[in-house]
Amino acid sequence: MFALEQTTPTPGKMEARKELRMHRADEERIKAAAAATGLQEADFIRQAALLRAQEVEQRMALSILPVEAFEAFRAAVDVPGKAVPGLVKAAAASKGLLKDAG
Repeated sequence: MFALEQTTPTPGKMEARKELRMHRADEERIKAAAAATGLQEADFIRQAALLRAQEVEQRMALSILPVEAFEAFRAAVDVPGKAVPGLVKAAAASKGLLKDAG
């Protein structure tokens, strides 16, 4: 058997269905790969789709900047802030109205 990356399956009853069309050659590749890994075809396809979804989610959570842009961002963040009178007044007026979710 081959070592596979694993995803944590969502617990509970599987109620959603998806149907897909594919070329016969693709079906044969999937069937052979599923058999080689000891998975049913549906489990193999579901796991492959979940791994791809996880990869996309991880990429969406990253911000990638060129080095020059990152250095400019870091420099801007390191500059001391300035009090904006309107915001200071609004913050004072809202004191106690908002609570941290933490």
